[in-house]
Amino acid sequence: MAPYRPIYLTRSDGKLEILSKSRKKESNAPTVDQLDSRSDAKGNTDYFKELELGDAKEVDWRRKLGGMLIREIGGQEHPGSNYILAALPENYRLYERVKSGPASEVTDAYLYGHPQGRKKRYRSPGDFFPHLLWLATDDNGDPDNCSCKLCAPDDLQVFKEPDRTKPPEPVKKEQPPIKKEAIPPKPPPIGTRPMVIVPSRSHSEDKGISVTKPPASKPPSATLPPTVARQAGPPPATPTVLAPAKCFEQDQDSQWSKYLFRPGELAWFNRGNAWGLSVILKRTLERDLQNPSKDRAKYLVQPLSNPLQQKSTKIIESEDGLRPWLAWSPPLPTHSGLANTPGLTYNTIDWKGVTSGRYGQGDAEVDGSIFAAKAVDDSLTLFHPLTNNTVTTGERTYNGIYLGGEKIWTGEPIRLRVGSGQDIMVIHSIVERLKPGSTSISSATVLLVGDIYKFSTLSLQPGVEPPDNRHLPLRLRQDMEYRNRATIPIKRTMSFWKLAQAQAKLPVTDIKGRWYESSALLPILKGADAFSQDLTRGEIGDAGQWMNARGDCNAVSGVPPKAGTRVVDRLDAFGRSIPPGTKISKGLDGPPEEHAFPKENALPPTTVQQQQQQQHVPVPMPMEDVQEDVGKKGLEAQGVSDGDIEQFMDLDRLEDGYVQQFAEAGGQF
Repeated sequence: MAPYRPIYLTRSDGKLEILSKSRKKESNAPTVDQLDSRSDAKGNTDYFKELELGDAKEVDWRRKLGGMLIREIGGQEHPGSNYILAALPENYRLYERVKSGPASEVTDAYLYGHPQGRKKRYRSPGDFFPHLLWLATDDNGDPDNCSCKLCAPDDLQVFKEPDRTKPPEPVKKEQPPIKKEAIPPKPPPIGTRPMVIVPSRSHSEDKGISVTKPPASKPPSATLPPTVARQAGPPPATPTVLAPAKCFEQDQDSQWSKYLFRPGELAWFNRGNAWGLSVILKRTLERDLQNPSKDRAKYLVQPLSNPLQQKSTKIIESEDGLRPWLAWSPPLPTHSGLANTPGLTYNTIDWKGVTSGRYGQGDAEVDGSIFAAKAVDDSLTLFHPLTNNTVTTGERTYNGIYLGGEKIWTGEPIRLRVGSGQDIMVIHSIVERLKPGSTSISSATVLLVGDIYKFSTLSLQPGVEPPDNRHLPLRLRQDMEYRNRATIPIKRTMSFWKLAQAQAKLPVTDIKGRWYESSALLPILKGADAFSQDLTRGEIGDAGQWMNARGDCNAVSGVPPKAGTRVVDRLDAFGRSIPPGTKISKGLDGPPEEHAFPKENALPPTTVQQQQQQQHVPVPMPMEDVQEDVGKKGLEAQGVSDGDIEQFMDLDRLEDGYVQQFAEAGGQF
């Protein structure tokens, strides 16, 4: 089956609330009583429930609507393709009515959101399609032009009462129509352009960019008056104004080439002879002794492990000693008993059995970090709440989200799964939508709202310049300026981020992860020498092509990505893989004592006491001693040599050409 291409609708008239006849606000959804799922004395139930984005019936509606829309407005550029609405029009919500008894159950779907209120609802995709077509083609936005049964019901038609004093005129017999030669269809009237965005083929197919579909040859059933003159073609999308940072740490992360990593993020760190997995606890800037005019970032990280072998913190003196979590894929567990047992998680593994050799030979610390990192990748945590409208709209907004291993703020770009594969979204709002009648975050839906941009390139011509979008984040603009300085003299081309859709709304399953500056990350991933050679050739690609996506390490073939597990506190995402008492610094937004770095690598005091008194295991030594002592004694007891561990977690080979060769062969880490 051909893949489904998403269609982004750029306009909606949906309302979450309306004014009742008594001029009071009421929810444009089923009533509280209708949402009550309790059964009566006879065991019968009759209630409504909202269908989340991704529910089978909700997906079916979007597929049917996308197919009908593309057949109406065109789609000849991609014959044989299937189409789906990326989401229902904004503020339209699909509810399922469940009527059940002891012996049977009947369900029907209803679409709420029509501006006339909850009593105006659509019962099927076919009922809603005329309204959808009006939204997509009538740029005047006049509801009188909509031919759906809610906007133009039959009972609104005015008929003149017949004069019963006169005899009725005889009915004239219709003559059969005269067969004529086929006449080409007339061009559509001005003003019936579609207001939808249909992304082109993926990067692996034709590397095209998303386009706005041309007007359909068949006009909609209701058209605008011919006296209204307008220019043909879709109006240019308007970028959303970028809001200022709301805290010091957000402002720090919005600056170009200042900090690459953030507190609370999962990251690879250089252990000396191999690479390990850690959580970043704090960061600071110090004067670079080799280049006194610049500052150098320094980090404190906490290595991950199993709960019985906690590790000490480690200071990373430069960003060369770190890699983003999504830059590499975790290896298989070193213990064959763990690697060959599907469905295991960090919390279900018998770590005492692992350390005693019950699962074969291997490194329990390495395996603990692998399973812990996968658990973190599946998690999401919202932080810095902004608004709480749960009483009226059932929504809350936040300033940031920990999505898997990464920390993401509003006002910054993220990489998308949808579109060409290189599309990005500048986030303007992070929304948590609760289920009606529920306050549980476990059942809430998290949506990211923002502007979608596509990477575009122009040939260098006198007087031709890309649009100057001052609403792009500073990091995006300065990184693009850096890349253009290298490509313009050699390639005679200039690149820019082209706005494809404003105020799009996407679920977290459509997000790959953070966007990184190519100018900052590629020198680290590819090496300084290789990156310098790329500069001389004017070939600076997108750093995202070297990155995995959130959820890849837990992906199951044939199963769509999942939103993940909601975790209230970021530390809880790491669980027992880090010592008790570990703290993630709030940086400039926290107390001054959180800024201080330890003089040497050490465990939190509470951890030392608990491991001595409760677990009765030796206190872990600093990293340097552990590598020398445990590597020779503890690992030899499990039948593992130093060379084996280096083979499992030594990822330096990825920087010596292996990554490039693998990527060129079509692989993905």
